[in-house]
Amino acid sequence: MLQDIHRRALQRAATILGGNEKLRVHLGASESDFESWPSRRELPREIFLRLVDIITEEEVRTVQRYRAPRRVANSQ
Repeated sequence: MLQDIHRRALQRAATILGGNEKLRVHLGASESDFESWPSRRELPREIFLRLVDIITEEEVRTVQRYRAPRRVANSQ
C-alpha cells in the first residue's frame, strides 16, 4: 500500500488535471504501470517528483490569481 504522502499526491494531481486517465497520459505511463502504483509501498522517485511539480504549479497559479493588484503611484 502506498505511503500516505504518495497516495495523496496521486489523488491531488489527478484532481488538478481532470482525472486519473489525464494524469496517466500526462505522466506518459502505461496503463499497467499506472494501475500497479497503488499496490506499491511508494511511487518511483521520478513520478513522485513530477506529481509534486504538478501540485506546486497549481498552487502558484492559485496564489497569483488571488494576489492583490499593485497600485500605480501617481507621478505628479
